[in-house]
Order: sequence, then structure tokens, then C-alpha cells
Amino acid sequence: MAINNRVVQLISKTTNSKTSFSQATGISTVILSHISSGRNKVSLTAVEQILKAFPKVSAEWLVLGKGQMFRDGIDNDSANEISENLNLVELEMHRHRKSIDSKIHILKGLIDELNS
Repeated sequence: MAINNRVVQLISKTTNSKTSFSQATGISTVILSHISSGRNKVSLTAVEQILKAFPKVSAEWLVLGKGQMFRDGIDNDSANEISENLNLVELEMHRHRKSIDSKIHILKGLIDELNS
């Protein structure tokens, strides 16, 4: 399996979305899409970002495809827990964005009234 495929597999095991994975690693969603499609190869910088964001991921597995995905015997339950926690963070961020957008809309209305 190519490193690009391992990154895609890691996304599904850890965050379930490119957006969450992007937020966790700092790798843009555009780059992740290019990696997923095979357009871009995985850079050393991306590997470093992934390993810093997910310290339990085995570097040997990520780079060479040898061994288990996770070091220290992390199991699927732990990976699922991480995924659930990241999904909760993503939902909370979405709620905050909605609240901010609503406040911006109200403020724009007030500004329009003041300018009239």
C-alpha cells in the first residue's frame, strides 16, 4: 500500500473527515485532497505534522507500511474514542461559527440602521 493510501486510511481511523484531520495536523484540506487522489505525494513536512498531531501513529507504518498503524498497542476502541472527541470538537466549532455569524448579521443590521 502506498503512503498516500495510508494517509487516507489514517484519516478515516482518527478523524473521519479531511477537515478535522486538517485542523489537527495543519495540513490544508486541498493538500489532503491531492494526497487522497494521488496528485501529490506526501511530503516530509506532512509526515512530521501527522506524527506530531498523532503521536501514537507508528512512523514506520506511515512511511514504510511496516508494522501496525498505532504504536503502544492502541486499539480500535482508542482510535474510535479519538475520532469521537474530534467530531465533538468539530460540532462545537460549528456551533460557535453559527453564533458568530448570527451576531455579525445583527451588527450589520444595526450599522445599516445607523447609516440610514
